Amino acid sequence: MLNVHKKLKASSIAPPPPASPPWVDLPAEITVDILQRLGTIEIVESVQRVCSTWWKPGPVLKISIQNFGGRNLLKYIAERSTQLRHLRVVMGFYDFAGGLAVYAKNFPYLEELHMHFTLITQKDIESVGRSCSLLRTFLLNADACDRPKNAHPDDGQALAIARSMPELRHLGLLLNTLTNVGLQAILDGCPHLVSLDLRYCNIDLEGDIGRRCRQQIVDLKQPHASTHDYEFDYEVWLYFNYWSSDNYDSADDSEDENW
Repeated sequence: MLNVHKKLKASSIAPPPPASPPWVDLPAEITVDILQRLGTIEIVESVQRVCSTWWKPGPVLKISIQNFGGRNLLKYIAERSTQLRHLRVVMGFYDFAGGLAVYAKNFPYLEELHMHFTLITQKDIESVGRSCSLLRTFLLNADACDRPKNAHPDDGQALAIARSMPELRHLGLLLNTLTNVGLQAILDGCPHLVSLDLRYCNIDLEGDIGRRCRQQIVDLKQPHASTHDYEFDYEVWLYFNYWSSDNYDSADDSEDENW
C-alpha cells in the first residue's frame, strides 16, 4: 500500500520544463553577427520563427537590403515584420516609389529608415512620418538618381519631412534638390535635429540660415564637405564624373544606334 502511495505521489509531480535551446542565451553581439550574415528573405521567413528571443525587439529587427526587390518585397516584409526597428534600402528599384505610402502603417516601431540611391515620393515620406512616431533617424541620400544637369530645385521632399517628422534627431539629405526654402522649413519643423547631412545640396549657407544651422545642429555636414567617409562615395563620384558627363551621353547615343 505504501509503495502505491509513493507511485501516485511521484506521478503527480510535473516533469521539469525542457531546457532552452542553446542560441537563446547567446551574447547579443554574437546574435547580431549571425543575423548580419543572412539574407532578407531568410530573416523574414525563417529567423523570426526560431524562438521568441529572435523576433522580440532586439538585434533581429534590422533589415538591410542591397538592390531592393521593389514593392513586392516591401509588402512581404511588411506582412511578416511588424516590429521592425531599422530598415535600410540601397539602390532600390523604381517600383519601390509609392510602396511606403501603402505599407508604412505596418512599421509602427520603426526608429531608423536609411535610403540610399532609392526613389521615394512625398506621399511615402508623409506616410512614414504619420505612421512611425518613433522614427528618429531618416537618411534620404541620393534618391534623385537622374543626371545632375537634369536635376531641378525641388523642396517637395524637404517640406514633407518638415510637416510629418517633428521628432527627428538625424537627417541625411546628401544629393537632394532642396533649396534654402526647404531647409528653413526643416529647421522649423524638426527642432530636435542634432545631425544634418547637406553634402552636394545646391543651397547657400551664408547669412542667417547658415548661422542658424550652425547654432541648432551639432553635427552639420555642409554642401562642399567631402564624401570620403560615405560608404557609397564611389557611386557619388560616378554621379558627377561619368553619369553627368559627355561620356554618359555618348554611351546613350551609342546604345540607341546599336538598338
